[in-house]
This record gives sequence, C-alpha cells and structure tokens, in this order.
Amino acid sequence: MIFISFNQFNCFLIFIFLGIFFALIFNILNLLFLIKKQKIFLKIIFEGIIFSFFSIFFVIFLNFYNFGKFSLSLVLATVVGYIWHKKLFAKLFDFLQTKWYNIVIKNFKNKGKHNGKSKFKKS
Repeated sequence: MIFISFNQFNCFLIFIFLGIFFALIFNILNLLFLIKKQKIFLKIIFEGIIFSFFSIFFVIFLNFYNFGKFSLSLVLATVVGYIWHKKLFAKLFDFLQTKWYNIVIKNFKNKGKHNGKSKFKKS
C-alpha cells in the first residue's frame, strides 16, 4: 500500500528510526536490569516480553503509516534500524553495563558491612 504519493521514502525512514528506537529501549532495559548477568531463563522471559511489546508497537505503526497493509520493505527497514543501532552502540552499552554492574555490586556489599559504629547507644 506504499505509493509514491504517500511519501514512500519518508515512511521507510520512519520505520528505520522505529528499529533504532526499539534497539535503544532494549539496550537501556538490558542495562538497567543487568540481563546479561542473569540466568538464561530470566533472559528468555525478558526478551519474550520486550519483543512482544515491540511487535505490538510495530503493528500500531503499520496501521498508522501503511493503512494496515503488510509490507516486507517496512519489516526490513525496522530490522535494518535495529541491527544498525546494535552494531554501532554495542561497545558503549557493554561498557555502561559493566560500570552499572560494578556500582550495584559495590553498594550491595557495602550494605552488608558496617564499620563497628552503631547509630544507637548501648545501655
């Protein structure tokens, strides 16, 4: 249903940026929940929920911009945008995830320890 009169190139670019947006959200959620450091079962559940949300969002965009007609070019544009973002920013998000993991682990270790001084006076 994409015709030149319906701004085919603009629609293609919108779906590329939709793929970039999906990858950005996925990387941020991976970073916050430290999914790479979790067990494989949690990874599968997390990715299933996130990609289900992304597919629903894709269908909404497809209905809005392409009048509900399925087009392989728009699916490929979204996948290209997703892969493009993953390849360009993979090292950055790995670095940030390592830093975030170290901060979380350091804070949890410090919560368990105390320096012998108590907030309360002994009676």
